[in-house]
Amino acid sequence: MPLVKKRLSIAAGATSDQVLSGTTYEYVDPGTRIVVAAAVDTVGSATADTTMDFNVNNSEFSKNASVSAIVTGEPFGWNGNYVMNDMVTSGQVRNRPVITFTNGTADTKTVDVAVFIGG
Repeated sequence: MPLVKKRLSIAAGATSDQVLSGTTYEYVDPGTRIVVAAAVDTVGSATADTTMDFNVNNSEFSKNASVSAIVTGEPFGWNGNYVMNDMVTSGQVRNRPVITFTNGTADTKTVDVAVFIGG
């Protein structure tokens, strides 16, 4: 399964660039499985959090989804506790998955994200 893995540094109140922008997987064929796993360096709070938005074409799969804090010793992969979305593209046209993260806290956050792309 192809993998795009990044460590993002996101300033307070900022939104990351599109994770797959400029990669081979910025556009994918119909029937492509996409698994998104993500974790943030520290826990948010009830009023401030780090969130993920994920959509493909005009379909929204995650909106302001809270990103879990990384746990020491917890495996980070496509079938672990950090998976935030697992979907298969459809339709007759190429699909554009758009994944961004927003830091709603007052501190800079580090987000580890892995996007697994397969058939």
